Amino acid sequence: MDQIGIEEIKQRASSGILFLTFRNIGIQAVSTLGFFLLTFLLGTGEVGLFAIVAESIGILGYFSDVGLASALIQKKDSVTDTELRTTFTIQQILVVISLVITFLIYGHFSELKHFGSKENWIMISLCFSFFVASLKTIPSVLLERKLNFKILSTVDIAENITFYVIAVLLAFMGVGAYSYAVAAFIRSLVGLIIIYSYQSWPIGISFSFSTTKNLFKYGIPFQLNSFIAVAKDRLSSLLVAGIIGRDGFGILSWAQKCTRTPLSLMDSMIRVTFPAFSRLQNNPEMLKLTIEKSVYYVAFFIFPSLAGISLVAPDFIQLIPKYHKWDPAILPLYLLSINACIASVTTPLTNAFNAIGKITLTTKLMIMWTVLTWIFYPILSLKYGFLGTSIAALIVGSSSFIVWHLSDTIFQTKIFILIAKPIISTLIMILTLTLINYLPFTIGLIIIIKIFVGISVYAIFHLLFSRQELQWLKRQIQSLLVKKLA
Repeated sequence: MDQIGIEEIKQRASSGILFLTFRNIGIQAVSTLGFFLLTFLLGTGEVGLFAIVAESIGILGYFSDVGLASALIQKKDSVTDTELRTTFTIQQILVVISLVITFLIYGHFSELKHFGSKENWIMISLCFSFFVASLKTIPSVLLERKLNFKILSTVDIAENITFYVIAVLLAFMGVGAYSYAVAAFIRSLVGLIIIYSYQSWPIGISFSFSTTKNLFKYGIPFQLNSFIAVAKDRLSSLLVAGIIGRDGFGILSWAQKCTRTPLSLMDSMIRVTFPAFSRLQNNPEMLKLTIEKSVYYVAFFIFPSLAGISLVAPDFIQLIPKYHKWDPAILPLYLLSINACIASVTTPLTNAFNAIGKITLTTKLMIMWTVLTWIFYPILSLKYGFLGTSIAALIVGSSSFIVWHLSDTIFQTKIFILIAKPIISTLIMILTLTLINYLPFTIGLIIIIKIFVGISVYAIFHLLFSRQELQWLKRQIQSLLVKKLA
């Protein structure tokens, strides 16, 4: 039922990328506004507290399906009800075990750290969100196999709007960190109801040894990378939080949020390209072309977005007196933005490695990044605090140039050539916006001028030197609009 031809894969992939990109602009507009309203209403410590607990619960997600969901997405043939139910059964067993272990460990940790009801309720709400997320896995797999990202993005939009509207309202009413707990609880229920209303499946409990064995052939190596990623990202974040404290981690989280906002565009690309790459793994030429398009347009959107945010953020902090508490986050923001630019190009490439079955290669890369993370993060965080963490992130991220070289070797892609125009145009934009700081205008006017000039400079460059790429993008957008109106 889910066999798709090459032409339809191309159409659905392009449509999915564009649709998710434009939808995510709306999502990020809501989530960014909501986040920064929360950071205005709440203190650095409260923001740091939620980030720490969220990182803790995020660890559980990596242990919830041992890669079976990814194996179902990557599977060339149609999936069966037995495979769906077996995956669901194994996942729920792992989820329950993870939650039991979490509450046992958290009970002792809570007493040791003298946590109060605020921390406990945030933990409970996020554990509930983790359980509900596991119930959405199979519908999400079915939608991703169909490359039907319109419904998935609808769920994301509803969840984000629900979370931030409720959290901001409660924070404004003086509820404080409890606003996170209530908002997370309601968001989970809204997402679950919507996704099952669009994509139901013959839910049931079942177990097939042969099915499990076949899925594990791909799932276990894939999940091994996820387990390594836990040590690299989540566990290292908790270690850093323990070193720099809630306030420092809150400042770091603010800077990370600024960089992650434009990276939502990359998330759209990655979410579409993994199943698309998997379907194209037997067509090397088409796979190469799809990778090149993905890398170029990720860089095209991400590089100027991160540069613009980094150059305007200090002005916004100065514009709002009560927002000066986030001024220490500016330098980490610069460093994390450079790292995010590198990561935005690297992630589609590792995604392509996974899609064609080169899981072992990705595992080796993950081990390298994990070792570097655990060397540099604690050392530099201890010495320089949250600034040291940002420096460590850039050092580790710079090692990703190895991935670019491997991509050149495996797929014959020329990454530096592909992203040359976005890099040059972004550097010109940075130079221009930096000079604007010397104009004798008010902060508010400077912000408006920077936004207008930055967009104009970047657009003019590409109108002059990237007409072919812009024409392709225009055709894809027109095709999407025609298809939607038909």
